[in-house]
Amino acid sequence: MPMPVFGERAIYMENEKAIVIADVHVGIEFEYMLRGVNIGVQTDKLIERCRKLIMKKNAEKLIVIGDLKHTIVAEGGNEIRKMERKEVAKFIKSLNEICEIWVIKGNHDAMLRSKYAKIFSSKGIKIGEVSLIHGHCWADDEIMDASLIIAGHIHPFVRLMAKVGYSYIKECWVKGKCKKKEFTKKYKNGNYKMDFIIMPAFNPLCGGTAVNRERVDEAIMKIFDIRNATAYLLNGINIGVIKNLM
Repeated sequence: MPMPVFGERAIYMENEKAIVIADVHVGIEFEYMLRGVNIGVQTDKLIERCRKLIMKKNAEKLIVIGDLKHTIVAEGGNEIRKMERKEVAKFIKSLNEICEIWVIKGNHDAMLRSKYAKIFSSKGIKIGEVSLIHGHCWADDEIMDASLIIAGHIHPFVRLMAKVGYSYIKECWVKGKCKKKEFTKKYKNGNYKMDFIIMPAFNPLCGGTAVNRERVDEAIMKIFDIRNATAYLLNGINIGVIKNLM
């Protein structure tokens, strides 16, 4: 069974010797730069975090379940697009020196190409009893009979209220069950009893969705019973059922 690597925003699939991450958003710092916030290029830090995870687990494969890159439409024109393309190529090629790279396309990855990575459709893939998808679109029917589906896309966090009246956010994992009615309507031959996990964004610079405050009903997220799911902090602490977190 895949296990979260708590504190690392990653999952380890022991049978596959694979590290799974979501929402790397290489190049997001260029968007910040256009808005006047200069935080420097972050690619080396992302590579090093992945390298440490791979070495720690002796993994043979790195699976990115969507949004490896950030830019959809480059506000800064071709120059921004070229800079991001260079950083994405560096990320893939550097890590391909120590393991195999698989990428399931996310909504930011439409133009992604690389001879150093195996790139899959956004409809997802199935490995044994585990299905992997980014989460911005509906999964292929053929992968919906697994016992577990792992997604990313929404960069989940919870927004909590302190006793003194201000709110703060905590990034989290979300684990729960599917909605039977919605699931069987869409996937008649699937396994409505499958569990789901929504991963936190690997890149901490990403924004996200307050799953205890905002409605999440985009594509495949419609069949995930997020309100009745459990939230876990990045360190693995169970903080309760999402609908009870205010």
